[in-house]
Order: sequence, then structure tokens, then C-alpha cells
Amino acid sequence: MILNTRLSLQLVIVFAISTASAFAQGASGGKLPSTTTPKAKPTPEATDSATKTASSRTRQSTASDRIDGKWLTTGNDFGTSEVVFTQTGSNVTGTITWAEGRTGHLTGTFAAKRLRFTFTTSTGETASGWLELSWPHFLGGPWKSARVKDGSWTMSRIEGQWCLNGDRNRIRRVMHDASGRLTIVAEDGTEESGYLNGYLFLNSPNGPIKGDTFYDRRYRVEWANGTLWTWCGR
Repeated sequence: MILNTRLSLQLVIVFAISTASAFAQGASGGKLPSTTTPKAKPTPEATDSATKTASSRTRQSTASDRIDGKWLTTGNDFGTSEVVFTQTGSNVTGTITWAEGRTGHLTGTFAAKRLRFTFTTSTGETASGWLELSWPHFLGGPWKSARVKDGSWTMSRIEGQWCLNGDRNRIRRVMHDASGRLTIVAEDGTEESGYLNGYLFLNSPNGPIKGDTFYDRRYRVEWANGTLWTWCGR
């Protein structure tokens, strides 16, 4: 009798302890609640806004940024034409010749790769605008007059020496007129012809050969027949 009483008492105590333990674990999902203290956020250091603000950079013209010489208008609302610039320091003058016979006189100032100009034509029209030297052989920008409110003018250096496939022993001397007609003289004196009509074209017995002009890194013309011209200077 005493043995049975002791056994029953032990069973009751074990059951009570098990129940209490299970209840305590259930409150924290079977894991001890976290006692980790969140780390304090560091206080940001004071900064001097003057040292953090990027300084503005003004593009400066260099000695190599010259625009004197002949340029050919390369397709826009300005009209088929050529321009001959004369540059003395930052002062620029120019003569414009259009394909249909008009002429114009230009004056301007070239600084920070930009030519700000005015010109007057033989028909009495006066206009102004600016041209930016985006690449060493490309100028482009807006212009306006009483007749044209939002004009565009782009031009390239075409007249000069071009090396066939980059070979300085195989130079093509290229000349043009105001209408965009090209005359090409090879190193042996033979002549070819071509023209500008949005793109450059070479005349050949099998029809015109189109050329794509590239200004970035190396000024060049890639022709549809697989040949390449690179600029060799004026």
C-alpha cells in the first residue's frame, strides 16, 4: 500500500514538471528569447559641403582646336554649301558659298570649342548662331534669321589627305566644290570622282560606292567595297 502511494506521488511530480517545462518553452517558440542589445548607430561625421560639391568644369580650347580651312556642309536645312574659315587666335572670319550661287560673309569668336557667329548673305539676309567642335573634324549647331527660326548647320572637313587602308604611302588627295562634287587624286596621279549626298559616294563603273563617315577616336570613311580611308591631314 505504501509502495503504491509513493509510486503515484512520483508520477504526479514528474507530470507537473513536464507540463511546466513545455509551457515555458511554448512562450518563446522553444527557444530562449533574444537578449542581444541592438548596436547604436554611428553618428555621421560633419562634412564640408564645399569639399563635396563637384566643381564645374569649363571646356577649354587647346592649340590643336583650330577650325581654319575649308569645310563642307554635310546635310541639313542650311543648304548645300562650303565654308572657308580664317582663324586668328579666337577671332574667326569666313566665306560661305552656296551651290546655287549665293555667298555670305561670317564673323565670330571661337572659345571653349564653340564658335559664336553672325553672317550676312549676298541677298541681304542676316543670321546668327553657334557651332560646336564636337570632334576635331565636325562642327554643328543651331542658327536663325528672320526667315529661319530654328535652323541646323553641320559641316565636316572633307578636303585634305586620306590614307587608303591607313597606309601613308597610298594617299588620296580629296578636293570638293560648293555643290559637294569630289575630285580624288591617287598617289600615282590617277583621278576619281565622287559626291556628297547625305553620305559620301565614290563613282565607279558598277555604280556609286557608299561611304560611312566616323568621327570618334579616328576620323575615317568605311566604304561599302571593304576599303577604308583614314584622315592624314590637310
